[in-house]
Amino acid sequence: MSKFLKVFLIFFFVGSQLFGQNKENKWVVGASVGVVKFTSEDSHFIGEQFIFQMPKLNVSRYFYKGLTLDAAISFNTINEISGFYKNDVPYFSLDGAVKYDFGKSKENFVPYIMFGGSLLKTTYKMTPTFNIGAGGTFWLNSRYGANIQLLHKNSLETFGSMRSHTYFSVGVVYSLKLRAMIPRLWSSNN
Repeated sequence: MSKFLKVFLIFFFVGSQLFGQNKENKWVVGASVGVVKFTSEDSHFIGEQFIFQMPKLNVSRYFYKGLTLDAAISFNTINEISGFYKNDVPYFSLDGAVKYDFGKSKENFVPYIMFGGSLLKTTYKMTPTFNIGAGGTFWLNSRYGANIQLLHKNSLETFGSMRSHTYFSVGVVYSLKLRAMIPRLWSSNN
């Protein structure tokens, strides 16, 4: 079992123990693909301008008036599989965030803004970043949805081992319990 998978399983187990005993369990898990984009200037430092990632795994828990806690782990196994990139820059990220959904959590389309932080590791040592972003989930039914997200990960120059960059991801999400949703117009029998 890889070191990354072990870290994710521990992270998931601890998170589920913290919040899993609530009668209104509102857990969502997801899997995404993503791309990291550095500026042209910063790509010389990192070694690549674009780093493709697969998978990004996350778990989210709605907890209070439009606020959701989100934890994610991502790494770029796609470069190892494809052999496409000559430098194969490693990129490992542990992310934590708070999302605000504007009170739309029961809608079919749930836009959100988010802020949080990450611990990133590329070729060098682990580096913290401050993240801010936006995204949205289109719920196909009360279990499955499609998610899209755009983040800016800001790294302070004092760390020297990472540069600020943009992170875009698209994926699927699954609600562990049926979601209470506002019925769609085409779902009504009238």
